[in-house]
Amino acid sequence: MVGRLVYRVVCVLTVLAVGASPTAAGESSGVYVSVGESSAAGPFIAVQLDPLGCFRSDHNYAHLAAEALGLTLRDPACSGAKIANMYVAQPVPFGGSNSPQIDAVTEDVTIVSVDFGVNDYADDGWTATALAPKISALLDDIRGRAPRAEIFVMGKIQRIRAGGCFPAVPLLPAQADQIFVGIEAVNAVLAARAAAHDAIFVDVYPASVGHDACAPEEIRWVEGIFPSSPAQPLHANAVGHQHEAQLLTAAIRDNS
Repeated sequence: MVGRLVYRVVCVLTVLAVGASPTAAGESSGVYVSVGESSAAGPFIAVQLDPLGCFRSDHNYAHLAAEALGLTLRDPACSGAKIANMYVAQPVPFGGSNSPQIDAVTEDVTIVSVDFGVNDYADDGWTATALAPKISALLDDIRGRAPRAEIFVMGKIQRIRAGGCFPAVPLLPAQADQIFVGIEAVNAVLAARAAAHDAIFVDVYPASVGHDACAPEEIRWVEGIFPSSPAQPLHANAVGHQHEAQLLTAAIRDNS
């Protein structure tokens, strides 16, 4: 799906001044693990971290939320990851490898955010049927490894509106609709599985409507096929990650 768009290895490491709110007085520290695919990693947003083939930014929403909450962050999220890569190493471009993401989830962890679904949905033939049991098993595994942790399942933001906006974003209406419907299907599975496994679903979609790749540049959270700011095409830019961080931070404060 959109996660399968060819990575543009023009990785210009332009440092963006992306702020995060300071830690609130009296908030306790803890250990936060962010696992997931490219929507968690923040491809091409500066500054990119090792392994470079994961296209993981130090200004993705996990880093911003951890700073805001005074949490120690472990961030193994990796572009191109599927749920299977929670358990097996993921080969990445430039000859690198990302360790199994589940290795970061240990007994001392207090917060886990889970951001998978799009790559598995695409690999499973553009259907969500197989996604639900994978998410269920993953949430159970995380709970077993980190019994004290609060688990937050991240929803997906609107990447492109129904029908698209050709030629501004050069996708045919049917292609845009496939992405639009896919995001809705993945979100429905994630919300249901979170509820069934005593996890918190962070519904970032409503706030993102109107800020998709078709939106004017000054209010856009998602870049188009030809990005105007550093981001993978049809993925959140730095502004999008800031907004997702705010929503996640609020959810953690409300549920911890």
